[in-house]
Amino acid sequence: MKGRDFLWCLANDLLDREERLERLCPACRTRALEERCPVCGGDRETWGDNPSFDRARFEALRGGEGHD
Repeated sequence: MKGRDFLWCLANDLLDREERLERLCPACRTRALEERCPVCGGDRETWGDNPSFDRARFEALRGGEGHD
């Protein structure tokens, strides 16, 4: 495929997505545009922080203030 073929496919994919969204009611359209987990469908804002992330260790390794 040539570059223009990829561009054509991308443009048509974007148009197809817009058409699918236009068929939805406003509430469903808003929900479809939200960022969600691909596995469970959980809302992005409910994901929270990574429980195994160690802020103190991160700051120490990066050389942040307050750590020797």
